[in-house]
Amino acid sequence: MKLLRILYLFLIFCNTISSNAQEPVSIHLTDKDGLPDIEFYSMIEDEDGFIWFASDKGLHRYDGKVFKQFSHPDKKGRSLFNLKIDSKGRIWCNNIAGQFFYVENDKLVLFNDYQKELKGQLADYNFFNKKLLIRQRDNIVCININTKKRESIFSKANTTSIGITLPNKYLFLNRDNNVVLLDTLFKKSKFKLKNKEKLTYFSHFTIHNNNVLIAFKDNILNKSLLVSLDIERKSTTQIKLPPKLKNSKIDRITIINNQLYIATNKGIFITEFNQGQLILKTHFLKDKMITDIIEDKNNIIWVATLKNGVFVIPNKNLKQYNTFKNVQIIEKKNDSICYLAKRNGELLELNIKTNKLHKNLVTDKTPIRALSYNKNNNTLLYLSDYQNLVYFGNSNQKRKLNKFGSIKSVTFIKDTTYLISSSSGTKVVHSKKSHEISHIRSHESIYSKLNKKIFLADVEGLKVYDENYLREPNITYNNKPIYGFNIVETNNGLIWVATYDNGILGIQNNKVIYILNEKNGLASNVINCITADNEVLWISTDKGLQYYNSNLNEVKVLTKQDGINSYKIKDLEILGDFLIYTNNLGVYGFNKTKIFKQKKPPSIYITKISIQEKPVEIKKKYVLNYDKSNIDISFNTKEFQSVKHTIYEYKFAKDKDWTVLREEVDFVKFINLAPGSYIFQLRGKNKFSKNYSETIKLNFEVLAPIYQRWWFILIGLLLIVLLTITYVNTKTKRLKRLQAKELEKERISKALVFSQLENLRSQMNPHFIFNALNSIQDYIILNEKKLARQYLVKFSRLIRTYLEHSQETNITLEEEIKALKLYLELEKDRFNNELIFTISVDDKVNTKTIFVPSLFIQPYVENAIKHGLLHKNGCKLLNLNFSLNSTNKKIICTVDDNGIGRNASEIIKNRTKFPKSFATKANQKRIDLINSTTSEKIEIEIIDKLDNASNPKGTKVILKIPIQ
Repeated sequence: MKLLRILYLFLIFCNTISSNAQEPVSIHLTDKDGLPDIEFYSMIEDEDGFIWFASDKGLHRYDGKVFKQFSHPDKKGRSLFNLKIDSKGRIWCNNIAGQFFYVENDKLVLFNDYQKELKGQLADYNFFNKKLLIRQRDNIVCININTKKRESIFSKANTTSIGITLPNKYLFLNRDNNVVLLDTLFKKSKFKLKNKEKLTYFSHFTIHNNNVLIAFKDNILNKSLLVSLDIERKSTTQIKLPPKLKNSKIDRITIINNQLYIATNKGIFITEFNQGQLILKTHFLKDKMITDIIEDKNNIIWVATLKNGVFVIPNKNLKQYNTFKNVQIIEKKNDSICYLAKRNGELLELNIKTNKLHKNLVTDKTPIRALSYNKNNNTLLYLSDYQNLVYFGNSNQKRKLNKFGSIKSVTFIKDTTYLISSSSGTKVVHSKKSHEISHIRSHESIYSKLNKKIFLADVEGLKVYDENYLREPNITYNNKPIYGFNIVETNNGLIWVATYDNGILGIQNNKVIYILNEKNGLASNVINCITADNEVLWISTDKGLQYYNSNLNEVKVLTKQDGINSYKIKDLEILGDFLIYTNNLGVYGFNKTKIFKQKKPPSIYITKISIQEKPVEIKKKYVLNYDKSNIDISFNTKEFQSVKHTIYEYKFAKDKDWTVLREEVDFVKFINLAPGSYIFQLRGKNKFSKNYSETIKLNFEVLAPIYQRWWFILIGLLLIVLLTITYVNTKTKRLKRLQAKELEKERISKALVFSQLENLRSQMNPHFIFNALNSIQDYIILNEKKLARQYLVKFSRLIRTYLEHSQETNITLEEEIKALKLYLELEKDRFNNELIFTISVDDKVNTKTIFVPSLFIQPYVENAIKHGLLHKNGCKLLNLNFSLNSTNKKIICTVDDNGIGRNASEIIKNRTKFPKSFATKANQKRIDLINSTTSEKIEIEIIDKLDNASNPKGTKVILKIPIQ
């Protein structure tokens, strides 16, 4: 028996597999992530949380999403080096050509060009007392940053480096092994640097626990040396290095949580001080030449390499144990060791303390489907496609079990009783017999020691069996079957079932009392697997690995932002304080008490603002015209891989509630904003956290059109009032004018009536009536009854015509001519036929359609007879002619007689004292009245006709009457 145990131990030793030490999980950034280069020389984080990179391709800034390049048109060459930050928070860098740059207002600014002084040397530099110190071979040049003037130079300093800035001091080394100190007045003191080994080429300064660590390296022998310098005591101590580190070239040292992260040409060494020597904790990225290491404000570690780009360590507590990609099952053996079942049938044991692996003797070449370990009797249940067996660790013996189809799960009920689920059903297997409790295809089954029941998930739902294997009613949710595939029990007796579509259900007393899904904290309803950890539940989903405490109702999550490099987690297992899991990239684990970092709210910032789709300067307030009110606002967070894990919310204008944007949406648009003032508020949070970032506020004022602005409205109102007053006044005046006009019309109308009456009176004057009646009397006396009757008829007709015409304002020219003809016939009879008259009408004149004022022409005809022809001896001629003027707008009436003329008539009138005639005067008044109411005026022209001897031979009166 002893021989067998010795042989077994020998076999175990022979089967031990060397394994790498645990190393932090790192994410390798490549060009797929937007990385602009693979050769990086320096990194730094600025005060705003941006990460800056100096590389072979220049200067770049990572803003949490993209790498933005900064360049300058006068930059010589492409590469930039030595990223540093000054007292103003500006990022500085330089190049081999001797140019020094800094970043200000988001632009790369050329500080100065020292090519002539440096002559192709890549000069190191630093800042002290608001001065720029540049190492110029063996000299240190001090330059005033504000004036760019050289203020002093430490000649023949024999410096090996530019040195390091300390509180109120500046320290550097010279080639004589002296530590040189400068105070704020640049006064120099020095002391000897003592060491056991010969110093080689200086590489780096760093401060650790108030001491200065000085690293040296030998580029030829590929070795390093580390010295600790106590400034106060002016003493030096050489640090004992681990052999692997000593045989590497130290390039840089970064202090993180009191550990030294040492960048070398052989990867990263994580070390700790212990009694004057460095203890190696982890060595990883061994085949990479590391140039810089920094830890940002979110405790994420960034690693720059010379030829392999950048590596990011989101969580240094997340460790990788190996890179086996085909581990399907993890089964706990004790708090330090677990079984790893590989798909190829290989069974390994992993010690998470030492990270040692060795092959188990139980192995075959087919996939292992289930494992279950019983610590009480050191027994392992092993079920694969090839064989099912029980391995007894105390005796190293195996016992085969019957095959049960495609195995889904296996667990111990008692030390010698097992519960096995398969594609053909579920059985309870004893050492000598088995009992089938279900013949339905199963997914998983467990035995609850606290509830003393079997819980079985199969294609029919979630079933329950008591300790005697008697079936109880199925457990349902919302009166529907529960279709689960993974069942675990926490030590408070709760049964947890991972379902296909309802998240995770917590069951107590055969009733669902907890529901965990996306609505109340679950990252996703798509579950990979779950495991119990005392009263805690660990859950793997396709969007993260989660912790859930039902007692505290507390949910935490680990995502790719925390270093989970793949969500395709196949199995979870708890080993004491550690959780171990396997995915498609390897086996990983972490200390449960250290893994969760306190998530800080994301640092959100505005990346771009566009007005009318044109980018504008980012500022706090914008004043926009009403026709240019389309706004696009883009934003981002500075944290690593925060795009998929940050939820943005905003308020705009008078919103009372925050509007939540969809995942990965990092912009908002506002189109055609109405005139007014708007406040845009933006905040963000990690979607698995309740802590919000600081709120960003932007003010927008959209100006109204000119016609909507207050001053324009005021002016408009004043104009309206003024126009109203003007309009009212104008309207009043117009009404007054119209009223006056109407009154004038009324007056004129009355005057015209009066004028017509005067004309009528003139035409019916006593003299005319007396003469007419005398003529009738003469006819009667002479017994000329017929002539008397004819004359009387004409006279009565004339009187009646005058009376009819007096009722009208205008009459047709035809009626006027008839009246004139009747009048002239009476006058002709009175003159014993000595009066000869003619009335001629032009063919163009339509007497039936042309109107003239009533009783208007007769007075001029009467004047011609009374004053012109009456005193004429011999033949008395009177011609009336009617024609149109050239424009056809006026009728021209000509009264032409061959009388004695106006002058002779006036003499006779004065001598004989004729009764006063008012016909002409009345007619003139009527003309004036008519002309005052029309635009076309009545015109009268009187022509005295003379013969060759200038003797009067008659009178011609021309009347131009507008056609009515």
